[in-house]
Amino acid sequence: METHSWVLPGPGRSLSKIADNCGELGKEHSSQITESHYIDALEGLAHLEDAIFRLKNGDKLVFKYDVNGQFSLADRPRSYWGNYLIRIEWREHPAIEEVSTPGANRFLDTFDDLSQAWGACSDILESKWLDDAAPYSFGNWLRVQLVSMHFPNLLVDVPTPKAPVLISTGHAIPFSGIWEPVEVTKSGGFSLFRKEKGEPKGPFPIIGCMNYSHAGSPAPAARYEDENESSSEPVTWCLLWKDMRYEDGSIPAEEEEYVFQKPTGAKNNPAPPSGTDSPMIWFETGQPAPKAGRL
Repeated sequence: METHSWVLPGPGRSLSKIADNCGELGKEHSSQITESHYIDALEGLAHLEDAIFRLKNGDKLVFKYDVNGQFSLADRPRSYWGNYLIRIEWREHPAIEEVSTPGANRFLDTFDDLSQAWGACSDILESKWLDDAAPYSFGNWLRVQLVSMHFPNLLVDVPTPKAPVLISTGHAIPFSGIWEPVEVTKSGGFSLFRKEKGEPKGPFPIIGCMNYSHAGSPAPAARYEDENESSSEPVTWCLLWKDMRYEDGSIPAEEEEYVFQKPTGAKNNPAPPSGTDSPMIWFETGQPAPKAGRL
């Protein structure tokens, strides 16, 4: 029998408190954050737990955007709220106010922190638009972001493959990992009087930005930009680093050195209602609940 640990971190706990507060104050019908939103957040959490469990067993398919993409499924509640809040800014929906929805400020602050953390570590996830071109360069937003990032004191040089693995735009990527667009000299064509040289050996001129690509997906085109326009061109990709992490069931040692972007922290909002900061309580399937409440 499969067992589950029931935990309620981040926005999930905030949503739980909103449900409790609205019930205690008789504002279930005025609340703009409903119990169904809380259920959606728990479903997202379940997908996240499943993704982490599968990743620990070496399954990197969880990074993809398909039926295996548990991380993408986990992000749906967060993505929903991100779009909803944008529509509030556009005045398509009324603002969520603490008066009608007790605990709303705490939830929105926690959601903002979650979105910052998600943005710092979700770049490895596959885009839902598989025909998107891989970027050649990035804008000023990345330059600002790089200043606040933490890097090891010693960065090793980018490896030069001894036996290059090459794949062209549109063909299925054989290995998950980091790929770099390169210029490969094309053969002059078939000849009865010339021996074929076989596969090109490199090194090859770099013509774009390296990207993380996922096994089984079509190799993307590369996007080129200047001040006036941008275009996408088919390219040849060369494998720089084959991602074999987690496949033996262990966590890579270098992950101990990772430092992600920190959320901005607590906001200057009114103090939450009594009981909001109670310690997290968890228990497994089959165990008696230590106290009454929503799971």
